Amino acid sequence: MSLNTWQRLGILLSIVWVVGAAIYQRSADVERADNFVKWSYGVCSDSKALAHDTNLATCESEREEHSVVWMEGSWGNVALISLVPVPLGWLAAFILFYVGRAQVIGFRAIIPWSTLTWPKKVFVVLSMLTSFVVALFCSLAVLNLYVDKQVPLGLGPMHVMDRGGDIVNVKGTWSRAGSIGDSAMAYPLQTSEITCFQKEGRCSEARASADGNLFVELLEYPIDSWSDTTIVFKNDDLCTSEVFTIDRKTKTVNGFGHPENHATDSNYCKVSYKGKEKDWSYHLVNGFNVYWEQRQKARPYLLRMIQSLFGN
Repeated sequence: MSLNTWQRLGILLSIVWVVGAAIYQRSADVERADNFVKWSYGVCSDSKALAHDTNLATCESEREEHSVVWMEGSWGNVALISLVPVPLGWLAAFILFYVGRAQVIGFRAIIPWSTLTWPKKVFVVLSMLTSFVVALFCSLAVLNLYVDKQVPLGLGPMHVMDRGGDIVNVKGTWSRAGSIGDSAMAYPLQTSEITCFQKEGRCSEARASADGNLFVELLEYPIDSWSDTTIVFKNDDLCTSEVFTIDRKTKTVNGFGHPENHATDSNYCKVSYKGKEKDWSYHLVNGFNVYWEQRQKARPYLLRMIQSLFGN
C-alpha cells in the first residue's frame, strides 16, 4: 500500500524526533552530571588544599562514583523521551485529522455517535483521552525544560565522616533562618565540605555556590572546643559573631549568629545591619531537599496547577 504525502511527512518527523530527542536528552543528562561532578571535585580538591594534602585519589574516586550515580537511568530517560511520544503523536495526528474533517463536513458525518457500536464508542473515548494525555505530556515537557534552566544543578546528600580521631569531615548544603522574613541563603544552590583538624585547632570550609556562574570560597574558622561529643568553631568579623557546632553523636551541624555589640559604633555596620536581623541560625542539610525546594519555587503557575492534579 502506497503512502500519501502526509504519511511520508509523519514518518520523517517521527525519525527526526526520535534522533533529536535522544541526542538532546542524553546531552542534558551528561551536562547535568558533568556540572555536579566538576562542582563536587572542585570542593573536594579545595578542601584538600586547605588541609595541605596533595593526594587527590579520594577526589578522583568520588568523581567516578558521582558520575555513575548521576548517569544511572540515563538511557531509560532517552528511550522514554524519544520513543514514547511517537505512537502518541501519530494517534493525536489521526484524531486531529478527523476533528478537522468534522469541522468541515460536520461532526455527525464523521463520527455518527448514535449508530456506533460499543467497541467503536470506546475507541472514540479512548482516542479523546489519549489526545488529552499527549497535550498534557507535551506541556509538562516544555514547562520542565523551563524549570531545568532556572535550577540547572542538583545537589548531593549530607554526609559526616567521623571515625573518632582528630580529623572530622562533613559535607552538605547550608540552610539559613533568621528573625526577619527573608533570611534564606543568598545562593541556595551551594554545597560545602568542612574538615576540622584537632591538632591544628582549625576547621576549613570549601564552599561552592551557583547563581548562573559557579564560584568557590575557601574559609577557615578557629576551633573553640573539641570533645568526644561536639566540635565548636567560630566565625567572627567586624560586625557579626557566628558559632557552629558539629554534634558527633547525632551527625548534625548547626550554627547560630548575631550582630556584635560594638557593631553600632561602626558606620559600616550601622549601614549593613540597621533594622536587620537580631539573630539567625544555620543547618547543614541534605542538598537534594534544597534542590527540590528551589525547583518547586521555580515552577510557573501552569506547571503548579497541572502537578497539583496529581498531588504534587
